[in-house]
This record gives sequence, C-alpha cells and structure tokens, in this order.
Amino acid sequence: MTLGEYFESTAGVGVLATSDAEGLVDAAIYARPHVIDEETIALIMADRRSHRNLQANPRAVYLFKEEGSYRGRRLYLMK
Repeated sequence: MTLGEYFESTAGVGVLATSDAEGLVDAAIYARPHVIDEETIALIMADRRSHRNLQANPRAVYLFKEEGSYRGRRLYLMK
C-alpha cells in the first residue's frame, strides 16, 4: 500500500509537532496530509505557531493515529 492509498483509505487523527529556533516545541491537530508522491506531502496551514515555527526550523514530525486503534504512521519531515 502506498502512502497516498493509506491516507485515502484510513480514518484517524494527525498531530504535527514543530519547534521554533530556540527548540521550544509545539504540537497541533492536523488533517491528513495531501500526498504528492512517496517522498513529498503537503499540509494546509494558517499563519499561526506551526507555520511560524517551520519558518525558523524546517524539521517537524507528523504523527497519524488510526481511528479505534493505537496503530498509525509517523513521518519525519523537512520543509
């Protein structure tokens, strides 16, 4: 199953974790990502804390928890 197929067919909730230039961590609930290809995803975000953090520190983690279980996916991201 490709990453795109997984996110198209799996219900659940996502959390995006980012940190600012000083390393202060933030986590926010996010929808499923838009899968461009097997190495590229897109997330729609407003100009709030997560977006500002990514301007200062391009690394993030997206955690997706499948509905009704403790299974899911963890994606290590670089903007």
